Amino acid sequence: MPDPSRRLRIVKPITTQVEILAYAPTEFYHCQHCEIVWGQIGFGRKLHAEERKTALPDDLQAEYAAISGWVREAFDRFGERLTVRVTDAASLQGFFKAIRYRAHRFPAFIIDGRDRIIGFDRRRLDAALRSRLGDGEGGESLANTRA
Repeated sequence: MPDPSRRLRIVKPITTQVEILAYAPTEFYHCQHCEIVWGQIGFGRKLHAEERKTALPDDLQAEYAAISGWVREAFDRFGERLTVRVTDAASLQGFFKAIRYRAHRFPAFIIDGRDRIIGFDRRRLDAALRSRLGDGEGGESLANTRA
């Protein structure tokens, strides 16, 4: 009879999802054929650069850049164990998510669909991710060590 303690156990890695509701820059594109034409005559790149530049006021653009930097650092630390979704707070989807998560100010960070962090606070966000995913250096998750 095989020893049940020697069975191979596949442990699913702990993952965390962060949903960000923030004012995000929006770019509009034409149909694919028009975009090719605009690109060939050199107009498309200038048009989209101008849209990008004027999409948000300077303070919101700086805040969005800081959030993007934090997301890149979080991906560097936690890799595939982290999923991030960004929703423009000014969109219809953003409106409904703000109601669902009772977010009255932006940016709002919803972690695993339960915990809310209103405002961009790098320390609180890092602490929330560390509490769920561990130290981010490939170490054991805190949730696994408590079991």
